[in-house]
Amino acid sequence: MFRKTDKPGLHFFLTVLVLTLSQTTTGFAEPQIRIDMERVTQKKVMLAVIDFVAKDSAKGSAADLTGIGTEAKEILENDLMLSEWFSLLQKSVFWELEAEEMERSTAAVDYESWYQLGAQWLIKTEYSVLKNGAGQVFVFRLYDAVNKRFLFGKRYKASRHLLRKTVHRFADEVVMQLTGKRGVAETRIAFLQQEGADKEIYLIDFDGYEPSLVRLTNDHTVNLSPSWSPDGNWIVYTSYAARNPDLAIIHATGKQRRTLHRLPGLNTAPAWSPDMQKIALVLSRDQNSEIYVLDEDYQLERLTHHFNIDTSPTWSPDGKKIAFTSDRSGTGRPQIYIMRSDKGDRSRLTRISAGFSYNDNPAWSPDGDRIAYTSRVGKKFQIKVYNLNTKKSEIVTAGVGSCEQPSWSPDGRFIIYRREENNRFDIFIQKVGSEETRRLTFSGNGHSPAWSPYLREVVPRAPLSLKN
Repeated sequence: MFRKTDKPGLHFFLTVLVLTLSQTTTGFAEPQIRIDMERVTQKKVMLAVIDFVAKDSAKGSAADLTGIGTEAKEILENDLMLSEWFSLLQKSVFWELEAEEMERSTAAVDYESWYQLGAQWLIKTEYSVLKNGAGQVFVFRLYDAVNKRFLFGKRYKASRHLLRKTVHRFADEVVMQLTGKRGVAETRIAFLQQEGADKEIYLIDFDGYEPSLVRLTNDHTVNLSPSWSPDGNWIVYTSYAARNPDLAIIHATGKQRRTLHRLPGLNTAPAWSPDMQKIALVLSRDQNSEIYVLDEDYQLERLTHHFNIDTSPTWSPDGKKIAFTSDRSGTGRPQIYIMRSDKGDRSRLTRISAGFSYNDNPAWSPDGDRIAYTSRVGKKFQIKVYNLNTKKSEIVTAGVGSCEQPSWSPDGRFIIYRREENNRFDIFIQKVGSEETRRLTFSGNGHSPAWSPYLREVVPRAPLSLKN
């Protein structure tokens, strides 16, 4: 397979082999509930999460001496809240009726009592700490208090430093039980942080947990357009380390950095095809910014042929089309177009941005039915989303500041973007259709966010450029 990376969007790396996390469902029920994503309302599921119970193989229940249970419960509750599918039943409610103590002391579930308290779903968790610091085992169980039934259970075994990943994994399973789509708690965000004259790539967990922030590159130069590979193992970006805008690639662990593509002039805006066989990128080898496709044999095919600038390619999920930015209208205000990926602009183009505003940074949604892009609205930039079915665009961001550089979450429910206010730049997350936002960075120097894909539980293989 061709191993490079995709676009100025976002992806992330997590390997199950490093995770060393095993999960089994022996004796546990398979998911039975699904919510129609098109008809779901804003009403959230009321969920009760009782304190995690520590188990000792010899003595039964034990005290949470290590604090693992408390920490894991806090992570889980936060993940489920950030998913925006759940509301949490306040602990004071079930303290009053001693409901939690009852559940801790028996394997049975009093569905009627929990339903009367307002809980629709209930999570009970047991865990045990392995000897000699070898990690811990968690057993999570999810119950439906409304229909009085056990929904499913998961068992995880992981080392101590993988506690957060373990809980994120279960939180995503809970969301999938409700919606049929995996949650995004286990995903990560790549972005640029300006440090003086330099811009370096950083990674952070979806929940913005500060200790999860890691510096990925140490190029000591200007880097641009970080983009995840579809399998979440690599990030490709533009680096000026060699005094030319070259494409560089780095493993998501921060290892194996190499130059991927180098021609005089621009080598930028890479976008990996969904099948990982090709990369769309922007080159200026023809004295102009044009879009090319690089195949697995490192052969280049030119897709655009216009004397004005063409840039920012993004693939459709089926790989048949590419959306891009072009100033070919000649107005000095770039627009968003769609072309066939096999014929480029020699085929019929479809323009999706209306009017004569400035538009850029298209990002195709994972479901393939929408394209987010940056658009000038008045004196500011906002994020618009074009619906390929209705052929209409709507503004999804609002408020103070300019919003640019959108990227989709892998479930297609959220977008992440850069917001500028008072000359400070930070990264924000917003659910499409909601006006509420969540600030992810606070440095005032965040740029070019890119959301990771879902973790693919396969053994990663190196890009062709790293095989030697």
